Amino acid sequence: MPALSSKSHGILFAILATMIFASGDAVSKTLVVDHSVWFIMMGRYWFHFCVALIWAATSKKGFKAAFQSKRPVLQLARGVLLFAEIALIIITFSMLGLAETTTLIMVHPLIVTALAAVFLGEYVGWRRISALLIGMVGLLIIMQPTGNIWGVGGLVGLCATSAFAIYQLFTRLASRNDDALTSFLYAGLVGVVLSTVVGIPHMPPLDQINWFLLALACISSTAAHFCVIKALTLVEAVEIQPYTYLQIVWSIPIGFMVFGTLPIWSTILGAALIVGAGLYSIHRSKTTVAEAD
Repeated sequence: MPALSSKSHGILFAILATMIFASGDAVSKTLVVDHSVWFIMMGRYWFHFCVALIWAATSKKGFKAAFQSKRPVLQLARGVLLFAEIALIIITFSMLGLAETTTLIMVHPLIVTALAAVFLGEYVGWRRISALLIGMVGLLIIMQPTGNIWGVGGLVGLCATSAFAIYQLFTRLASRNDDALTSFLYAGLVGVVLSTVVGIPHMPPLDQINWFLLALACISSTAAHFCVIKALTLVEAVEIQPYTYLQIVWSIPIGFMVFGTLPIWSTILGAALIVGAGLYSIHRSKTTVAEAD
């Protein structure tokens, strides 16, 4: 049997990341029933930061150099946006199903495309603009009044998606000057500070904490991010972006097995339009780059 290529390994890591993210989201949705959002955030961020510190201490560039950023204000802004996105998503889990929340999250590549055109000057032709419009139609379908995403939960999820899109835009800007380790450290540092401030007052008695689920949430979050980082070291981002939509696919059976819920027709139709628009936008992005070369 021939050995897998570097690209194939990268794609496998990207697919594994979507499976872990979907499973970790189910854990967070279960935790938020009996635990405060802020306490869950604090546990996840402290684990994230400890992993980041170990990574920095064992890296070739050294512990001190890993903290040195050429764009510290931008890095701090990234950290705040990521903190807001995670908090809003966990809140959304308390109001919506797993598949519905995941569908809202998957709108972010389309928002990133629009923001990149406005703020980064990236070229977006009429085909990608058409894909954006189709994706927005899908969003309107899943958020229409007769659907089960209509209401506060849908609006909170949409705010989370928007925050994540801006976070990705800032990450692109930061990557021009700082490496992945520095960005990972700053995200963890900001998150630890903010989550500890708001999390300690909401910390339950030690004997009431579901330590198993909390540990599972921390490990799954870190493992998923590791898979993403590993995938990006093996293959270009544009090659693995299409596979991120598999998270919607995994969320449907996981949501049914764990919570006994299935998405309704409007969610499925809207998700199909959003995924289709996103995949076409990615295809056009790759085509544009190839034509430029």
